[in-house]
Amino acid sequence: MRLEQLTKAQVEDIYKNNMTIDFPKAELKPLKVILKAIDNNIYEPLGLFDDSSIVGYTFLVKIGNDYLVDYLAVNSDSRNNGAGSEMVQLLADYLKDAENVIIEIEDPDHATDAASKDIQTRRMNFYFRNGCTDTGLRVKCLGVPFRIIRLGQHKSEDHDVLWNLYREFYRRVLPENMFVNGIALLNGL
Repeated sequence: MRLEQLTKAQVEDIYKNNMTIDFPKAELKPLKVILKAIDNNIYEPLGLFDDSSIVGYTFLVKIGNDYLVDYLAVNSDSRNNGAGSEMVQLLADYLKDAENVIIEIEDPDHATDAASKDIQTRRMNFYFRNGCTDTGLRVKCLGVPFRIIRLGQHKSEDHDVLWNLYREFYRRVLPENMFVNGIALLNGL
């Protein structure tokens, strides 16, 4: 398997046919926001390819040499066979020279029911098994509580630096009103 840059047409197809299923509506940015970020060269969509088939995808927000993994998913018919772990490892290698790579994951401590808590805990443990570490930051993005974790070698342990970086990722991607009303720190630094 390999990671490759996706075209805008592929992004539109993935958004309509996968992302609306793979992610809760509250977590999905409008497609036009994603496409504008691609046009502004601050968003990097990558596909996980097995031969010529796309079996997963990840969308990255980039500022200089810092990255936010905005979305990462494996297609439902390719799950539970190691494709997700392989994608995280390929992504870590792809971003090996990055300053910081952060990922937001739903915080199971804020789950509203046992089934959600179980799914969110399994997802969190998947990332930890694949080399990610917890930054200690807890945020709310567009109403959804997240833990901020990191991938690979990181350059900053400073919570203020990571929080400001997280905010800047969203300041560049979201319309101003969504940014101002949608991004909050849940734990004091």
